[in-house]
Amino acid sequence: LLALLTILTARLAVAGEGGGSHYMPGMQGDFAMALIGPPGFYLRNDLAYFQGSIGSVTLGDRIYSSASQDVWIDSVKLIYLAEGGVLGARLGVVATVPVVIDATARGAVVSPFAGERSGSRSGFADVTLTSFLNWDLGESHVSAGLNVYAPAGSYDENRIINLGRNYWSFDPVATYTWLQPERGHEVSVTTGFMFNTTNGATDYSSGTEWHLDFLLGQHFSEEIAIAAEGAVLQGIGDDSGALLDQANALLPTLGLQPLGGFRASYVGLGPAVLASPTIFGKKLNFIAKYLFDVTHETRFDSDYLVLSAAFSF
Repeated sequence: LLALLTILTARLAVAGEGGGSHYMPGMQGDFAMALIGPPGFYLRNDLAYFQGSIGSVTLGDRIYSSASQDVWIDSVKLIYLAEGGVLGARLGVVATVPVVIDATARGAVVSPFAGERSGSRSGFADVTLTSFLNWDLGESHVSAGLNVYAPAGSYDENRIINLGRNYWSFDPVATYTWLQPERGHEVSVTTGFMFNTTNGATDYSSGTEWHLDFLLGQHFSEEIAIAAEGAVLQGIGDDSGALLDQANALLPTLGLQPLGGFRASYVGLGPAVLASPTIFGKKLNFIAKYLFDVTHETRFDSDYLVLSAAFSF
């Protein structure tokens, strides 16, 4: 509750090239985030949609006075949960392969020339490899792990939109879930720090990011639950690079605000629903989430719709 009040009253910041990040709101927050299933293999699919616009921004090797985007992306996750691990914990590993179904963008270029640009792309995006340890503490559950984002998606600095971000990100995370089995109350929180390397094509370095996902849920049975979910990002350091310096020098001469260290604010809140029917003797999980953009600055003003399905082999 204290975290929720802080989120609603603070203006928080995040840095990231192109007004985005490897972290996407709605993808790490979930029901029973730190409560894992029996040993074995699992498959999960997350379909996400978001659109939005932004003011001045750098995209690739160009400076824009404004831009907009419209994206459908589908992420397939193969999950393995071991029977044991180390330090009294169980080991889990996840491989996430995202596929951009359709991504379009358009914008007004101000440098190195003036004009309108647009583009559309589809294909594989950056892959994520995750490993974690999980502890079962009765009604409480704790996980600690590392997300590694590998630049596998196609990238060309001349494009207005790309499938990958062209740099590595390393994201150590910690997750906590409290689930009261009799009353069905749930509190889940995931937090982490994302460290980004430099984009070699643009020589742009995105600042370190702190992110927080939370969920306050009510389970009515083993088959149905509802929740309020939220996501927050905050920049720890400024972005840097020659293109950002050029944008900060050019934009004021055009009557536009400079980007500074390109820190932005983002807070998202919205509903989530879980349905877990048994079909042909197998338990399936279906999750729907919608995060409203409560506040933002120097970031695409996007709401996020995420539809998920998961099952064990």
